[in-house]
Amino acid sequence: MLESGKPPAVPWVLRPPELALWLLVVVSGCLWAAADSGWLHGTARADAAPPVSFWRLDLNTASAAELEMLPGIGPRRARAIQQERHRKGAFASEWDLSGIPGLTKTLVRRIMPLVQVKPTAPGTR
Repeated sequence: MLESGKPPAVPWVLRPPELALWLLVVVSGCLWAAADSGWLHGTARADAAPPVSFWRLDLNTASAAELEMLPGIGPRRARAIQQERHRKGAFASEWDLSGIPGLTKTLVRRIMPLVQVKPTAPGTR
């Protein structure tokens, strides 16, 4: 208390209408940010980290042109994959690629999220 009996002056005071307006602005900004991030609807934004992969190429049925769409796989490597598949039969695992000359384990690790090996029916090797 000051000598005059009045409380000390506060540099700024928000009256109820101003406080309600500021609260509305802050809450709407938070909701907008949450909606933009996909948090409210359980979806991710388009520029967020991409999912692993929606489409995966089946190594046992892929054509040379399809294999060439994989990073690091050109015509020569695609042809080597097809020849190995023809020579030994269906691949049992994605790691079977690392046994093909010219395909390193590093390259196989790089394309692993993009490929799959679907089980084959018995007797189709």
